[in-house]
Amino acid sequence: MRSAGRRAAYPARFAGRRLTALRRVRPDFLVIGAQKAGTTTLYARLSAHPSVRPALRKEVHWFDRAHREAADLRTYFPLEAEMARCRDRTGAALTGEATPFLLCHPLAPARARASIPDARILVLLRDPVERAVSGYHHAVRHGHEQRPPEVALDPDRAEPSGAPDDASWWDGDCPVRLRGYLERGHYVEQLERWLAEFPREQVCFLDPRDLSGGGAVDRAVEFLGLAPIPGPRGPDRNVGGYVPVAESALERRLRDHFAPHNARLWDLLGDDWGWPA
Repeated sequence: MRSAGRRAAYPARFAGRRLTALRRVRPDFLVIGAQKAGTTTLYARLSAHPSVRPALRKEVHWFDRAHREAADLRTYFPLEAEMARCRDRTGAALTGEATPFLLCHPLAPARARASIPDARILVLLRDPVERAVSGYHHAVRHGHEQRPPEVALDPDRAEPSGAPDDASWWDGDCPVRLRGYLERGHYVEQLERWLAEFPREQVCFLDPRDLSGGGAVDRAVEFLGLAPIPGPRGPDRNVGGYVPVAESALERRLRDHFAPHNARLWDLLGDDWGWPA
């Protein structure tokens, strides 16, 4: 999390970058989610690559918020001259960002396609039950949830989602953004929207269980057409501690809820990742 001083300086820094937006580049890749699936770790490790220049911040939120007309997308990304120097030094230069809500925002795929049709899309898919429990504790830490887990995570008491075409609802602080424990784990429906806008060869599916050993990062780097990352790997980022719900009646209800969604996901991917059934 940014320090108070950095947060205070951000508006002035951003205003200055707006003046140079036309001399900046658009992102080459997006890490679109899922939330609580390792996007912070993946983005940090990609940003450490000599040929990757990071965005102004990890989560740009340009495709999932209502401020698109107020600022050029390029405002958040490096100058063309900076990218040229990086290319001269390393032989390649890419930039990108990581906003987990992009995966489930129904309008984000078409918006991204309209602005960056050649971008590479990286998506981490965590076991949706584990993701839901982690998402619950994330919401508690940020003050968006006060209910006990057996209530908040119960599929029979889930909050209704908004209308898929209601841009103002999705662009705001809607319940799915703040909580969305079940909706955010309906991966197949979300990926179908992205694959309707981007060719499958531009989308890379990653298992966050492979982050610690480096396999997921290596796959991402190869997918982006970059040389392997040199040196030791950094620590996992944004990891919260909590008591899991394993072997509980709640876990069984969650497993039953996600089972049909997961079955469709395996059909889409052509692979079964072995999540508990």
